This record gives sequence, C-alpha cells and structure tokens, in this order.
Amino acid sequence: MALLEVKNLDVRFAVRGGDLTALRGISFTLDKGERLGLVGESGAGKSVAAFSILNLIAKPGYIAGGQILFEGRDLAAMSERELRKIRGNRIAMIFQDPMMTLNPVLTIGTQMVEAILAHRKISKKEARAIALDRLQKVQIPSPEKRLDQYPHELSGGMRQRVIIAIALLLDPEIIIADEPTTALDVTIQAEIMDLLLNLCEQENVALMLITHDLGVVSQVTQRMLVMYSGRIIEQGPTREIINDAQHPYTQGLINALPQMGEPGARLFQIPGSMPSLKNVPTGCPFHPRCSFATDHCKRAMPEYVRSGNVDVACYEVANLIEQEKRMQEAES
Repeated sequence: MALLEVKNLDVRFAVRGGDLTALRGISFTLDKGERLGLVGESGAGKSVAAFSILNLIAKPGYIAGGQILFEGRDLAAMSERELRKIRGNRIAMIFQDPMMTLNPVLTIGTQMVEAILAHRKISKKEARAIALDRLQKVQIPSPEKRLDQYPHELSGGMRQRVIIAIALLLDPEIIIADEPTTALDVTIQAEIMDLLLNLCEQENVALMLITHDLGVVSQVTQRMLVMYSGRIIEQGPTREIINDAQHPYTQGLINALPQMGEPGARLFQIPGSMPSLKNVPTGCPFHPRCSFATDHCKRAMPEYVRSGNVDVACYEVANLIEQEKRMQEAES
C-alpha cells in the first residue's frame, strides 16, 4: 500500500455565478522515501494540490470530491482536530516564502520549541535540544546563536534552512515543498536543493516537490506529474519523461529551457497562456495552444494511454500508439 494515495480529487472555489473547478479528478501515489515532482506553469494547480493534501484550502475553496489516503486513512474526511495531529507531525510543508512562514516577533528557538511541544509531551529543555540538532542537520553555522535570533537577522538562504529544519523537527513521513527556492539566487538554490535531497535520502522521508523548474525536477525527483489547468496530463518516471516527453505541453516546457536553444537564438515559447478558471476550454484544455489539436481534442478530455512507463492524456499520442500496434501486427 502506498504511503499517500490521492484518488479522483476535485477542488472547487465557490464564487458568485457558480463554482470554479481548480482540480479535476487528479490521482497519484507517493511511496515511503520516494521523491515526486509536480511541474507546470503558474495556474496549473500545483499549489492547490499540495494544500489540498493537508486540507489547507482557504474558503471559498473546498474539496468537492475524491479521497486523500494517508496510510489508508482519508485526510479529506478527517476533522480539524484529527488533521492537527498530522500537520507538521506526520506530514510537513515547506512554503515558498520563509518570511511569510516565520513569525517576525518570535525568536527561531521559540518557534521551533513551540512546534515540538504542540505534538510531544517533553520538557522545553528537551525540545530545545531537538531544535538545535535539526539546525545542525541543515548545516546552519553557529546554530546555538541562531536559536536566539529573529527571522529578520538571518539571510534568505539561512531562513530557508530554518524552514527545512522546522519541517524535520518531528521526523515526518512526508515533506511537501512548495517552490522552496523561488526567492533565492541560483547558487543558494542549488545548495538548498542538495541539502533537501540528502536529508530525504538519509531520513527515508518521502518528498513532494512543487516547482516550475524542470532542471531541479530532473536532478531531485524519481517520478513526476505534469499538470495543466487542474489536470494531470502526463506522469511517470522523471528520466523517461525528460528524455522522451510524450505530451505536446511537456515537450513545450522542455523546449523552452534555455539550454535547449542555440546560442544567440530566440528562446522557444509555448504560444498563448494558461486559461483562467473561468474560461477553461472544453475537451483537452491545452488544445488552443497545441499545434497537433484536432476537432476531437476540442470535444472531449482524452483518457490516459500508456507509453512505456508513462501515462499520457493525449489523443495524438493515443493515435501514434495505435498506428505502431497496427504496423507491428502487419509485420508479424
């Protein structure tokens, strides 16, 4: 049994004029110690999916259907009191901006100790020792000193290390990292991702990494989900997708990487933009931007087809697989 299994998850936002659907029947699994990447442009639904797992969707958002099974128990059906025992304890989250996560009027040590005491019946001295140990694990210099400092006294990279230390405080089974390096410069980004990868491997912690950076995904994750307009359109082993992407959208994301272009040449760009929740196209939501789109794509959302070890929701890929089967049958 998978550590985490999401089944047909629907998330909607109740607004005037009717509900807007942010996630449409997404399903995936996460095993213990596995590293999973969620990729896609802004507005694809990556962060909504992450927040839904811990039922942190703020009103007017709500989970409209589906299951979120953690060790066989449905998180979507749990009470707030039951969820509180899991959030930060069994499943931890690293948010995009450390300054929005850390309380500016409390020292780092106070915040870490409070997080531990909320879930463990131990003394403050023992909790402080655990906090110090986690700061040492994330390689913060002079960790004893940092415990008594305030967030504004630390650099951006150091604050992000503190957030990772807080995520590790209670030895969680899963860490959800929502674009953890967005506000950092390139060299610090690499350090933080290496740190997160090493810690997950050492502690055998499952990682769900939400990002728009395919370079990071290719280096850190074992499997990846490509999201578009609230749907998962391609999922499978990371290397297989990066080396031989099947869906036209995934191909576009890879071709848009700077290293894919010729020096001095204009960078590739997928035409158009992600549709808003109010104007999601019928059928395959990517068809207005797809050079392979047919009338069939405009009428109905494609089902998943298997290509190698990858599941893809695309009529063009389905047609190519069918043609290949016919050719093999004709040859035999």
